[in-house]
Amino acid sequence: MQIYQVERNDFCPCGSGRKYKKCCLPAVEEATRAVGREVGQGLTAHGQEVLATVGFICGLKWGEDIKPLEPSRVGRLLKEAWEEEDNISEKAFGDFLENIRNNYIRLLQEKPRLHMTRIPPDILLEVEAHQESEEELKECLAQVVAEMVNDDDFISGCIIDIAYSLHYDSYTDEEMKTLLSGLGMIINKDTREGFIEAIMSVTMEEFDATMEKIKALQDSTGEEDPEFIKKLMEILEDHIAFGDYFYTKLLRGSITAMEAIIKKEIKLNVPFYALARGVYTLKKIPGLFENDWIAECLWEENEAEHFLPAIYQVLEENRASLKDEALAESLEKFIFASQVGVVINNPELIEKLYHLCVYNFLKNPLETAPDTGGVFTSIEDLYKEEKVARYAEALKARGLEKEADYVLAQFRTLGRDYLTTIADANET
Repeated sequence: MQIYQVERNDFCPCGSGRKYKKCCLPAVEEATRAVGREVGQGLTAHGQEVLATVGFICGLKWGEDIKPLEPSRVGRLLKEAWEEEDNISEKAFGDFLENIRNNYIRLLQEKPRLHMTRIPPDILLEVEAHQESEEELKECLAQVVAEMVNDDDFISGCIIDIAYSLHYDSYTDEEMKTLLSGLGMIINKDTREGFIEAIMSVTMEEFDATMEKIKALQDSTGEEDPEFIKKLMEILEDHIAFGDYFYTKLLRGSITAMEAIIKKEIKLNVPFYALARGVYTLKKIPGLFENDWIAECLWEENEAEHFLPAIYQVLEENRASLKDEALAESLEKFIFASQVGVVINNPELIEKLYHLCVYNFLKNPLETAPDTGGVFTSIEDLYKEEKVARYAEALKARGLEKEADYVLAQFRTLGRDYLTTIADANET
């Protein structure tokens, strides 16, 4: 199967913003020809598909800091892998595939860029629900593998993982031949099942090992110990695939809390200082649906340093005040999920909360930011230097020196810049 469906006039998948024909297409075509010269003529339909995929992997720009693949080396090793396969007798072919599978498992375990090539968390939760007996578990696993053979999104993701690994990880010739053989296995539906079984095997082994670490942590520390959460987060950070599963499981238990937040039964009254950059930035862009500003403000400009402790405190205060035990438990899972998401580099939940808080502030600053103490009575006040200075002084009086300096810095850069833009527009 092809991992790309890119027309000449489409935007290039490398993310440059240029059309494919004027960006990576020439390099992809040249890489495909170079690999083809090494492997030779007379390829089967499957061989042609592998060649096209390898050419795409070699030619596309997968990142600024990557080391380019040498198409001639890749082609030579692909040819050697195919020749070794052709020379295996029919009787020994099963053992040959098993050897490739075992070597591929080792690569999945050892190569950093292949650590995310694991069974998706929603499928693992389905497997988890069928563990009442060993027989039931075996049937469930067999059914899952059979279904994943036809899951094009999962297969494409695995091939893209291979592409990144080839560019970023170091490979000996033998290791690269194993990976190219694995690529051929996953492209071919007839051999794909063995590839998925290898991923399932690695996933389950890693999950068992991670659960043992967490159990040992529980036994040695206890869940009430403040160090427990810190050390648990370290385990999840080191085992991202398990962290993704853990995150997904928490989210499923957080639906009631999410609904309460949407209905404003749980109020997100976050201080202005935790939203300042987002508020000033959003006033400058055309619409709420251009969301690049969220990641820029939170992570690149590090407003997360102020937003994360503020939103966690607000959510925890809500949880502590709830009389509905089921909702309180759901909110507890929601808070935990948002923390885990940041640790495993899946901050979508926090980013949505941030977006919602900024939007709510712009809609009603007096209601959603009670910490302003009446200093700001309208959005326009955010652009009045004397009012911003008064707010900063109020923060300092509460011992929030760092937060006060942060607000002043945002006003002096973004706030004044916005005023200048408006003034220039009025003059014209």
